[in-house]
Amino acid sequence: MKRQVLALSLLFIAVTVVVIDAALVGGWSPIEDLKDKHVVEIAEFAVAEHNKEVKSNLKLESIVKGESQVVSGTNYRLVLAVTGGAYAKYQAVVYEKPWEAIEELDVVCTF
Repeated sequence: MKRQVLALSLLFIAVTVVVIDAALVGGWSPIEDLKDKHVVEIAEFAVAEHNKEVKSNLKLESIVKGESQVVSGTNYRLVLAVTGGAYAKYQAVVYEKPWEAIEELDVVCTF
């Protein structure tokens, strides 16, 4: 009887861990180091692509906030401080799949 209770308890714990872990997959996580070289490259890519799309001349000042999301690649949601535009801050979402050389700017919003 004690073995059955122990086995059921362990099974419950294992299932709980799997369910909690599954709920976190695909969620947004804060980027701890906003000055990381790769994060800065993503931000510069977002500004350059936005400049091409709308024929503007924004310049990246800094990354104010950033989050990443693991999907079939990585989404980066960045709040960027810029100069040269009508707004001081922009939010950009960049999708990256480096093993296939894919980098796309999905969304740019103004603040």
